[in-house]
Amino acid sequence: KKKGRKLEIIGANDLIFEEGPNGESAKKLIGNVRIKHGKTFMDCDSAYVYSSTNTMKAYGNVHIYDNDGLELFGDSLKYFGATRMAEVRGREVKLVQNDMTLVTQFLDYDRNNNVGIYWDGGEILMNNNQDSLFSYEGQYFSKSSLMQFKDSVRLRTPDYTVKSDTLHYNSSLEKSFFYGPTYIESAGDIIYTEKGWSDNKSKISVFTKNASVITKDQELFGDSIYYNQKDGIGEVFYNVTLLDTTNQFMVQGEYIYFNQEDSVSLVLGEPMLTQFFEEDSLFLHADTLYSHYDSTGKYRLIHAYPQAQFFKSDMQGKSDSLVFSDVDSSITMYDDPVIWSEGNQITANIVTIYKKGENIDRMTMDYRAFIISLEDSLSKYQKYNQIKGDSMVGHFKGNRLNSVDVNHNGISIYFAKEEKGDGGYIGMNKADCEYMTIYLDSNSVKEIMFRENPEATLYPIKDVTPRMQYLKRFKWRAKERPEFKEDIFNWKEEEETEGE
Repeated sequence: KKKGRKLEIIGANDLIFEEGPNGESAKKLIGNVRIKHGKTFMDCDSAYVYSSTNTMKAYGNVHIYDNDGLELFGDSLKYFGATRMAEVRGREVKLVQNDMTLVTQFLDYDRNNNVGIYWDGGEILMNNNQDSLFSYEGQYFSKSSLMQFKDSVRLRTPDYTVKSDTLHYNSSLEKSFFYGPTYIESAGDIIYTEKGWSDNKSKISVFTKNASVITKDQELFGDSIYYNQKDGIGEVFYNVTLLDTTNQFMVQGEYIYFNQEDSVSLVLGEPMLTQFFEEDSLFLHADTLYSHYDSTGKYRLIHAYPQAQFFKSDMQGKSDSLVFSDVDSSITMYDDPVIWSEGNQITANIVTIYKKGENIDRMTMDYRAFIISLEDSLSKYQKYNQIKGDSMVGHFKGNRLNSVDVNHNGISIYFAKEEKGDGGYIGMNKADCEYMTIYLDSNSVKEIMFRENPEATLYPIKDVTPRMQYLKRFKWRAKERPEFKEDIFNWKEEEETEGE
């Protein structure tokens, strides 16, 4: 006999020699049975040992163990000495190693390669039974502490749960690998991926195929996601979409960085923000979108810079930078802002739009404010109505500019028409006044109310020269105006027509 090759009977209460139906002889062992094969011990209540084939069958309180710390428990066992394969069956078959326990009803264990396999459902308990994992099929590689699971995989921990088609888990590294459709749920948040891994020790996760994160307020999609749970930092790469269901806006780009602790996010790579309204949407693009909360931690600010442009069906605009603020539902534009509202062109050093619900309530234009509207495009020299002042406040009705308050050094030019007849032009009215209010109707001047030292002159139309038609700093910039939402990605440098 060669050691490790033949099954050795260490002990039993009774030993009976039996002849099988096929002429094979068997040793029947009863009571406190102990059998050894190499370094492996097998205990049971009763067993049949077939020396000719070096196999055995064991029944009742089956226990397999050796000095590597791995143990198997079951109700019955078939063991093949030549291949060192153990087939363990029972109502509760257990494989135990260190802090990990596998529970199933059908388990095959290959002692040569130290691989356990189950195929009709099994559950693994880990980390002092705090974590549990179920699947219909599984393999356990005890040397590498690697487990592979397929079909209806369910992993539950105190912090999260995982539902997956295929999952690999390394118990020594506490690292999970996901393959196929996978859902990770934690505190109401859901992560979806079709490939990725998660490290329980470092709290770092990487999802590399069709990844998404769904929270109570936001939905995040991308080709791949990196997330550091410990630091609350995440990065999303390629085909990124962030949908804010609370504030009704969507951000798209090629890269997003976010810091959960500070609620800071950064979007790069042709980013576009879409603000949804009931009947319309606003589309905004800039090289960079940056979001954070204000000093109170209650209100979100979104910065767009440089070369920010937006398109809405009834309003378009551009500036080098702008800021969305939840504090007062405003959009503030800096550094050469231009807004087109229907037929009006609005400029100033700083322009702020205030919303009320889904509609524009008012607009402030601070420093060097200027409003221009095209009155007549058919004459040889196009005619423009113009309003200029140190600052202005525009009031809207139904998202249309209804009136304008001009503060300090107000100057206006508008072309007056005959009320009857062919409606031809009477002349050009030029007015200077410290304060004035101008009422508009369909972009045409309806009425002007002058306050404090007004001076107004109506020039007959025949006496109006091209030089007289333009206020100082006049710039008509219609060629820069986005006509479609796709135009926000096409920044046009200023082409100006200046008056004297």
